[in-house]
Amino acid sequence: MKRHPGLLPRRFVLPADQGRPVKRARSLPPTQDLVISYETLHPTHAPPSPKKLVSQAPVAIRQTPVAVKPLTVSPSARLLLTAGADKAIALAPQMELAGRQTQALVGEAQAQHEIALGVDFGTSSVKVVIGDSALRKSFVVPFGDHEGVEKYLLPSRLFQTGLKFSLAGGSKCHRDLKLAFLADPKDQDNQVRIVAFLALVIQRARAWLLTRHAQTYRRTQLFWKLSVGLPAAHYQDSKLFQPFTRLCEVAWITAGQAGPVDETTIAELLRHPPSTNGSDQDAEVMVVPEIAAQIYGYVVSTSFDRKAQNIFLMADVGAGTVDASLFHVFPARGGKWDFEFFTSVVRPLGVSNLHRHRVAWWTEALRESGAAAELAQQLQQFKFQTDQQCNIPALFANYFAGIKVNERKGLSDPDRDFYEKILGQVQGSAMWGARNYFPSAETPAGVPLFLSGGGARMKFYEALTASMSKALPGFSWLYATPRVMMAPDDLVADDVARSDYDRLSVAYGLSRLELGRVLKALPLPKLISPRATGWTDHYISKDLC
Repeated sequence: MKRHPGLLPRRFVLPADQGRPVKRARSLPPTQDLVISYETLHPTHAPPSPKKLVSQAPVAIRQTPVAVKPLTVSPSARLLLTAGADKAIALAPQMELAGRQTQALVGEAQAQHEIALGVDFGTSSVKVVIGDSALRKSFVVPFGDHEGVEKYLLPSRLFQTGLKFSLAGGSKCHRDLKLAFLADPKDQDNQVRIVAFLALVIQRARAWLLTRHAQTYRRTQLFWKLSVGLPAAHYQDSKLFQPFTRLCEVAWITAGQAGPVDETTIAELLRHPPSTNGSDQDAEVMVVPEIAAQIYGYVVSTSFDRKAQNIFLMADVGAGTVDASLFHVFPARGGKWDFEFFTSVVRPLGVSNLHRHRVAWWTEALRESGAAAELAQQLQQFKFQTDQQCNIPALFANYFAGIKVNERKGLSDPDRDFYEKILGQVQGSAMWGARNYFPSAETPAGVPLFLSGGGARMKFYEALTASMSKALPGFSWLYATPRVMMAPDDLVADDVARSDYDRLSVAYGLSRLELGRVLKALPLPKLISPRATGWTDHYISKDLC
């Protein structure tokens, strides 16, 4: 039997009626991925049939093909990658001291405000928004003196000198903080570094608010709430959620200590965390699904229709991972919002891992092509960490000048292979994988799709919006409608383009969202049809008489 050109699971049978899905497909296990091939999304024109040609070409003598090298390397070949500049800056000592405080109060308080500190702890950078519901304002905290949204992005790296930690510099640099913790949440070194980093971020954020807006809060008592984001899939994992919540609580306590943020203090607080006493130094600490926070700006806008089905598909492209979820959001009592997740899929397909995938391909291709060894050595120097501070090329072929990538029949390129994995995650695992949660496969057809995160600006990932807009042949419901996040009116941020708001959307939602229930949807029960009966079921053989 001739296989369909798309790399669909083997048990998918494409029907003659290409406009309707096959019911049999709904019985497939929900964990099985739907992988869509590049040729399915970008079909090539079929060659003309030989029957239509006027004359046939002479039959050539079959020869053994000569292996084609992957690259043609010129003597002037050179690497085009350049390192980015460090975007973090040090705070003045007095601001470090100010960040240990929680109040700007002078004299007797004349008002009380609840302040929500939303921390979007990303793989490559952290973003912080401080929300004041009484003022109806959300302040984005700057961490640098750069232009545009870059000033609000603090690289997720931690420096250490001796036992003391810092965000500005030191003899050691700890990277991949979040990925290291998710890989081994019980490791004490990982725990100490997460607490140290979050404590220093909290100090910077509080210092900025209490100095920049000192006049606003000099007669106001502040009651704090700390909300930190976690990918939805990890939020539902108690082995990660509970330890991470505990680290966030210890981080808040550490940020209020009189001395510096150091390893000894943190280790002691992890062993014996002090009990809260209800003072204004304490904070309510919450860990919230990042995607729930990210959609908040939309659900409180005028574009949100409470009477619609309100099922959304979200794909957040970060430095290390792509987080894709299909979920339902609906208002609850007391101004809160409930979230019901059908699927949550986190995979290491972010920008840095795309770059590493390309570097591995180039390294092997250079070796096979007999290129000078220094080209591969130079390339290895740019195998970035996840907190990289520069952009990678839009296409893998743009890494070098003076090198031509040769086409080799039957072999794919690294971008095509990587893109198929991403599309398989979003269209397959996240959307098609939720088919058993609905009475009809057509229910999620055309759901709004929000593509967000720093990586979404790359044309490589931006192509998802076009791919997801098209249904596969035979699966007319398997498509989504791209939407764009709009910046809320209460967000106070200088020099941020509206198109860059999505990079701050998680932190904004964390500073404003009143989270209700977070539910994991259950698949609909399968109906077992009774066996059809015939006349033989009631016939008694003469042998039984």
